[in-house]
Amino acid sequence: MENHPIYSAEITEIIGTPPRWIMRVGSGLLLLLLLVFIGLSNSIAIPETSYSNITIRAATQPYYVTQAMASRVVVAPGQVVEQGQPLARSAADTAICLRAPFRGTIFYEGPTKAQPGDTLAVLVPLATTYGFSGKVAVSQLSQLQHRGEVELAVPLADRSESSLSLKGRLSYVNPVVHNGTATYKGHLDSASAAVLAHQLAFATSLDGTLLVSRRHQTLLNRIFN
Repeated sequence: MENHPIYSAEITEIIGTPPRWIMRVGSGLLLLLLLVFIGLSNSIAIPETSYSNITIRAATQPYYVTQAMASRVVVAPGQVVEQGQPLARSAADTAICLRAPFRGTIFYEGPTKAQPGDTLAVLVPLATTYGFSGKVAVSQLSQLQHRGEVELAVPLADRSESSLSLKGRLSYVNPVVHNGTATYKGHLDSASAAVLAHQLAFATSLDGTLLVSRRHQTLLNRIFN
């Protein structure tokens, strides 16, 4: 076969005519790289994660001491109060004390001229459990039914972190599908509950996201599907 130049006459005059073996090796190398890429794409599995909106609720709500309930608070702000310990003097009878319904920390801004109905103090539980619930699409239902521990994220406003990463366990997944979705319930583990109580002490209901990992798909399937 005649060796036809692949460059213009000027370029060929400068660099000469490339040997045929370079063309063969270069083509073979490209083919080898393509086969390696296809092989890796068909063997490397990538988890596919989808998201579902959830609502997280505290089992123990903060206890609000109002002006209608008490005349004055008898503990210092920031103090840890044991269950049953006096919190405030009754507004109806100052000889009677309002007692803490649970162990927690008392918060208030000190003596003020409160109006009837105003909040004098808030008792925030030191430890509480958090439950969560939400709806999941049918495509995600099988993944939830075979999972115990799940990951959740709660967005934080005006914080350096974008969200809190939490963990919990599913307690119930409703097998009945309605309008393409099924409901589920669960609770945060103790470590995540402690983190949430520390970061968002006054929160009683929060919106978050449930991270649902679907079956692992190969890179090749992800490209063509």
